[in-house]
Amino acid sequence: MIVGYRSTIITLSHHKLGNGKTISSNAIFQRSCRVRCSHSTTPSMDGFEDARERIRETFGKVELSPSSYDTAWVAMVPSKHSLNEPCFPQCLDWIIENQREDGSWGLNPSHPLLLKDSLSSTLACLLALSKWRVGDEQIKRGLGFIETYGWAVDSKDQISPLGFEIIFSTMIKFAEKLNLNLPLDLDIIVNLVNCKRDSTIKRNDEYMGEGLGELCDWKEIIKLHQRQNGSLFDSPATTAAALIYHQHDKKCYEYLNSILQQHKNWVPTMYPTKIHSLLCLVDTLQNLGVHRHFKSEIKKVLDEIYRLWQQKNEEIFSNVTHCAMAFRLLRMSYYDVSSDELAEFVVEEHFFATSGKYSSHVAILELHKASQLAIDHEKDDILDKINNWTRTFLEQKLLNNGFIDRMSKKEVELALRKFYTTCDRAENRRYIKSYEENNFKILKAAYRSPNINNKDLLIFSIHDFDLCQAQHREELQQLKRWFEDCRLDQLGLSEQFIYTTYLMSIAVVSDPEFSDARLMYAKYGMLLTMVDDLFDGFASKDELLNIIELVERWDDYASVGYNSERVKVFFSVFYKSIEELATIAEIKQGRSVKTHLINLWLEVMKCMLIERLEWWTSKTMPSIEEYLYVTSITFGSRLVPLTTQYYLGINISKDLLESDEIYDLCNCAGIFMRLLNDLQTYKREQGESSMNLVTILMTQSPRRKNISEEEAIMKIKEILESNRRQLLKMVLVQKKGSQLPQLCKEIIWWSSKMICFTYSHGDEYKFPEEMKNYIDEVIYNPLNH
Repeated sequence: MIVGYRSTIITLSHHKLGNGKTISSNAIFQRSCRVRCSHSTTPSMDGFEDARERIRETFGKVELSPSSYDTAWVAMVPSKHSLNEPCFPQCLDWIIENQREDGSWGLNPSHPLLLKDSLSSTLACLLALSKWRVGDEQIKRGLGFIETYGWAVDSKDQISPLGFEIIFSTMIKFAEKLNLNLPLDLDIIVNLVNCKRDSTIKRNDEYMGEGLGELCDWKEIIKLHQRQNGSLFDSPATTAAALIYHQHDKKCYEYLNSILQQHKNWVPTMYPTKIHSLLCLVDTLQNLGVHRHFKSEIKKVLDEIYRLWQQKNEEIFSNVTHCAMAFRLLRMSYYDVSSDELAEFVVEEHFFATSGKYSSHVAILELHKASQLAIDHEKDDILDKINNWTRTFLEQKLLNNGFIDRMSKKEVELALRKFYTTCDRAENRRYIKSYEENNFKILKAAYRSPNINNKDLLIFSIHDFDLCQAQHREELQQLKRWFEDCRLDQLGLSEQFIYTTYLMSIAVVSDPEFSDARLMYAKYGMLLTMVDDLFDGFASKDELLNIIELVERWDDYASVGYNSERVKVFFSVFYKSIEELATIAEIKQGRSVKTHLINLWLEVMKCMLIERLEWWTSKTMPSIEEYLYVTSITFGSRLVPLTTQYYLGINISKDLLESDEIYDLCNCAGIFMRLLNDLQTYKREQGESSMNLVTILMTQSPRRKNISEEEAIMKIKEILESNRRQLLKMVLVQKKGSQLPQLCKEIIWWSSKMICFTYSHGDEYKFPEEMKNYIDEVIYNPLNH
């Protein structure tokens, strides 16, 4: 079933205590609820709208924070007319004016893990001041900082800027030429020189050109790598180094001048920054779970990114991170983008050869995220190959504690879990908890994006999450009243099902405006569980036939009569519930949809009857095709998503809900969900002599040759992955002539994703406590940042 998950939820009934005794899950949930009541107040709206407007304005702000490191290299560029004068004296002024109190330069405010960045930026600034013989007092204070914190140069507990060993050791030699005596321990200098020698032997990385200095063939680098905007790798520091060592290149000068025309007397560590900032802003809003508030702004951004993608824009395609992120955001937003554009990153060795040994882990992380969006086995073989090596790389990084800052580590851990196995609202919460307004990223220098890392976004996200929680708690109270009014506990349904089915409804229909759809989804989940229990053995054959006849003669059920008291109690609850939901659906749609709702239930019940009477009781083995068809229906893959469509505020015609397109979607999703269940439960079902595809495959292989359990499982995994990709393709790729609203497709995908989340936890007997934790995180626990 789609929401009941009998195989999983049934295990929620009891928990072991440390003393060997058991306590019912109802008691645990009720105990939790008494604590949760204290968090039931609705958050204030003070400042919420103002913050939203300020965030909207950030879509027009695309700058990065100043980079002391890059500004220093630009400051060292000599004038075109005299080697004894600076070409950009305004950068020297900025350096003098922006020294920090401790004598250092770097990201402001700094971070305890950025001492290497501060040392690199400080040394670069000292070189600029010393070269032009200015700022004696600033030089003295800067040397004091290096003396105090020089120990961090070879510390493994500090985050290293890209190419730090190469660049810092070169700057030390530069300092010697300028007679700038650095108060660094000799052993540290020796270690850096050795690291530089080893690195340059392994790979000549032009992005670190300022760290290789005169060893570079700058004429050749400019010939091979100069971008249309005049830069080398969009790096002000590398471009400035070309002018320092090569001295004459008009386009390099024009590039640096264009930056200073915008920023007056400083430069960022990367330029241009528009695409980078906008991609990161959209990604951040999605991660925080507040993107629905900025739909028009995000669409405008993605339309522009897509236009540039089609034009093979250099700012996107010359940067691995930009290319991978643009591909992911565009594909997940239904734009037609091909994975062919990522083909050059298929081989790990080639990636590092073209991108450099010191490529940021962010680029590899973005490649991995993009690689999870394969929608066709043959065409997206590119993504599979990228997925293989990036997963191995990131797992090894985690194993070796390669991520010092918690944000990077959390992002990698989440990405490795696969995006279709997560509960989005829980991940939104965790992202908000990890979000810091002073968070940073790092290339050759650390930087921030003011439109992404700011207090408004943090406060807005927390407030929005609080508002959603308040609404969820109110909806949960409505479900409890419905549960009590229907006396579902008398039909053997535990109160805990209220919580589990409602959490799953949030995962499928998360936007606050879809309250009716969420409540309906949860109610259907409980009703489906109740029906499944009856057909799974609690009721006799005569009782089941009686129930089906009552549903078939819905408007004249009184003339049918009840076979037993159990049937009477069940049908009275079922009838009242469906009538109530049909009334709400009629109001939403402006027409009666009750007949369709009843027919969907009849389809499920009749297929359940086949499972019970023909397969289980009569011990008849179905064909593979028949098994998948029947069990995907009894799983609820058509019943729940199709019914949900009526509550989304979209007018859905009868023809559309009975079209081939939505049938194919439900069929593909149903097979996917059923196979997930079968892989999870086959051991238990074998012990119960229940039907499962593993057992069927072992006795009905296409070649009429018995196969092993392991081979059957491998075959199911292949079918499962094929259906997942096909389903994702149906949802993401716009079918020509399709009349089906995108939201309708998404409901079916999110239902499948929610099942994937359920079964991704492995051992079903460990799931109850995890489910309780998710319920607390999404609904009850306040988000105190």
